[in-house]
This record gives sequence, C-alpha cells and structure tokens, in this order.
Amino acid sequence: MEKRDFRPVRKTFPVNALIEGRRVLVVGGGRVGQRKIELLLDAGAQVELVCPKCVAELLELSAAGRITHHPRYFEDSDVLGTALVFACTDDKHVNRHILEVTQLAKVPCCCADGNWSEGDFVTPAIIRAGEVLIAVSTSGKSCVQSRLIKDNLRKHLDSIESSDLLVLGTSHTYLGTAERAPYHLLLQEREALGEMIRQVWGVHEFFILNTCNRIEIIAAISKEAGTCGILCRLMRFDQLRPDLYYLKHGFEAFSHLCMVTAGMDSQVPGEVHVVAQLKDAIDEAITRGWAGSLIRGLCDSALRVSKDIRSELGTLLEVSEIEDVALRYLQSQQQTPGKALVIGSGVVGRGVIKGLLERGYSCTWAYHANKPEAPDQVRVIQFDSLPQVLPEVDVIIAAVNTPVPVVTVPAHKACLNPKGALLIDIGIPRNVDPAFDACDPSIRVADLDELKRWFREQNGSLERALTLCDNVLSTNRESYERIIKSLRGE
Repeated sequence: MEKRDFRPVRKTFPVNALIEGRRVLVVGGGRVGQRKIELLLDAGAQVELVCPKCVAELLELSAAGRITHHPRYFEDSDVLGTALVFACTDDKHVNRHILEVTQLAKVPCCCADGNWSEGDFVTPAIIRAGEVLIAVSTSGKSCVQSRLIKDNLRKHLDSIESSDLLVLGTSHTYLGTAERAPYHLLLQEREALGEMIRQVWGVHEFFILNTCNRIEIIAAISKEAGTCGILCRLMRFDQLRPDLYYLKHGFEAFSHLCMVTAGMDSQVPGEVHVVAQLKDAIDEAITRGWAGSLIRGLCDSALRVSKDIRSELGTLLEVSEIEDVALRYLQSQQQTPGKALVIGSGVVGRGVIKGLLERGYSCTWAYHANKPEAPDQVRVIQFDSLPQVLPEVDVIIAAVNTPVPVVTVPAHKACLNPKGALLIDIGIPRNVDPAFDACDPSIRVADLDELKRWFREQNGSLERALTLCDNVLSTNRESYERIIKSLRGE
C-alpha cells in the first residue's frame, strides 16, 4: 500500500520584513532559537530571548550585549510591544500556547514545530551574501529540497563573488590556416559545444566567436571554473602546446575583445566584418540561453571602445576588408585584368565580384546551393560546372564556408589554365587543397596567411596604431571595472 504524506502544505506569499531596530521576541534557547536569532541580528532587530536555559552561543551574545536574555519561562505579557514572535521551545504545548496568546494580541507569530501551519508566517531557507538575500520555500512540502536548493545557490553566489571576464581561444597569430582549421566549429558542432559549456558550474554567461581568423569563448565566469582547465578540454585546446592558444582574464580579456571588435587583431588590421560577426555570435548565445544582459553589456561597452579606437586612428591605417586585400594583392600580381572565377555567393563573394568588375575583369561566379543575383555581364554557374570553366580563367578567388576544400588536386588540377593560374584562398577552413602549394610553379596559391604577410609588409604604420590603441584602452578601464563590480555586487 502506498504511504500517504500527511504533512501540511500551505501556500505562502513572500515578503521581506522591515524589522531593523524593532523588538522581536524569541522563546526557546536551543539550536532552532539560535538560528532564528542569528538571522534576526543580521536584519538589525532588537532581540529579546525568553528561556530558563540556552546554548552557549546565545549566552555569549547576551554577554556581549547583542541580545537581551530573560532567564525564565514565557509569560503572556512578553508579547506586548513586539513586532514578531518566534515560538522555538521543545514543548509543542508551550509553542501552541504562545501562538494563541500572540493571535489574541494580534502579533505575527512563527512556530518552529508541528504548529507551524497554524502560525502567521514561516522562515524559509535563507542565503545572505552582502546585500543579497535569497529565500527558498517549498510551502512545507520538502525541507530536503529547500536545503539542496539553498546549498546550490550558496555555491553559485560564492562563484559570482570571484567572477571576471575570460577569453579562451586561438587565432591566425597563433596557428596557421591549416593548423587552425580543425578547431573551427560548424553550426552543429558549435551548438553541441555551447550546451556542454552551459552545464559547467561557474560559467554564468558566454558566447562563441567563430570567424575565419579565430575561434574563442568569451565568458563571465568564476575564478575556479576559469582556471580548472575544463573549457580548454571542451575546446580541445589541451591537444595544443600552451603557446598556441591564449587564455586572458579580467581587463586583459576586455582589452582583447575591444581590439578584436576594432579589427586590430584581424588578418587585416582595421577590417570591420568582425563587428557583424560579433553581434551575430551574441544574438546566437542569447537565443540559445547561453548569454543575457551581462554579456550584452560587456560587448556593448567593447563596441563603444572600438569606435573610440577607430576614431583615434583616423586614417593612420587604411581600413580594408579581406576581399579588398585579396583584390589589391591580385593587382600586385597581375597588371592587366583578365578572366576571373569567384567561388562563393556570400557577402565576401559579392564584394569580390563588385571589386573585380570595377577593375575591368571578366567574371564567372560559381555557387553551390544559393544562386546569387548577378549583374548581366557576370556568368553564373553551379559548382559542378567548374571543370568546364577552369581552363578559361587565370585567377580563382574562393570564399566559401565549407569544412573541406572545394578546389582539389585530384578533381581540378588537370583542368586549370595551362598558361598558369593564381588561386587566392580567403576561406576558412581552406577552400583550396593545400596540396596545390607543392604543385607546378605555374600554379600560385595565396591563402589567408600569405595575404596577411603581404598586407603587413605593405602597411608600415601598424606599430604606431597599436600604441594609440593602448592609450584608448587605458582610458576605458573604469567602465569595464564598473560592470564587473556590478556582477560581484561590490
């Protein structure tokens, strides 16, 4: 036969009693009475204790003048002039009598035994951390559940008090394109990783930034979770040497985020595509429940600082997107416009087509699934038709979001223009088979690493720009610290 639970359950309404400086009566000096008195003292109440005997801790409070102890049994007149009464004796009949007296005197009473359901209020499981007060109640149904929730919330509060911003990642500065490719995350992989990170205790909010240049986690996280190595393991960075990825905390992490948002930590310093990529990553995290107002606030602050950086730099750096760099590199290699093939119908692909037409190139545009809207002078083909087009073109620019190369030695080498071809690969992972790097000298390949090297050789003002960035960051340290102090409740 199923055992029935006859414990009373009462619906309650949560309130915070304003009892600072007011007289509160506690009857009973055992451990229960001690716990009530300690909470009352935290709330600033003037506590009067009535009991013949009490535990040593309460005697010490009385000796210190923090409570008033009347070493006798309860008298009905004790309730007069009190704001609240707690009946905490080990005799249920005495507690019942106290309850009846307080009801006649219209003074709210809490009974700390089986009479609780006939009283006026109950004290739930309470957590106090500084000015934060959290109460947990199951309406009398499960004290075990209340304690479990309380203990878990206490751990969470403790982790918040040590929290800061963390950035963990790797980028083009640490790994070449081919070495970095295995760590980039397609949508399904990113979703799975995010759900695992979401289960890590001490990770309050986070988002994942996955671009052609970098893969990193930006998180508001406790010190313990940020240093235990679990995020490194989830990102598979434990397979790398420590000098091939970065782990930044606090203002250093915030500065990194500002520099990334300003385009100063990109393959091409000053590019602005990363701003949209950052916003998309934050929106994804908020939609999936990984992030909220805290991460949004930190990133909004980073975006404001990045605008200050761009303003301070002015024209010091000629800002260029990756497609602009690819086109300028092409011009440095080919003085006369020829025939070009563009693979990829996304934002970068559209930018490349526009730039090629402006420079007088004859263009073919290859797509895989989404047919682009192209100007009349541009021939549009499906990817399967590449072998028919490759012999005609002398430059191929690939910008596709794909996990594997789309131009490969086995399938396409024999089809390339016999007079030679320039392959510019601005995809991540690589769109052009790395095996082409060791092919016939007439086949030249420039991937993101080569474009980065070439661009920095062309632009000699980077060091001065970085110095100006440091100055802007130092003047914005206070805004970051204000956000973190708000998180910690300081």
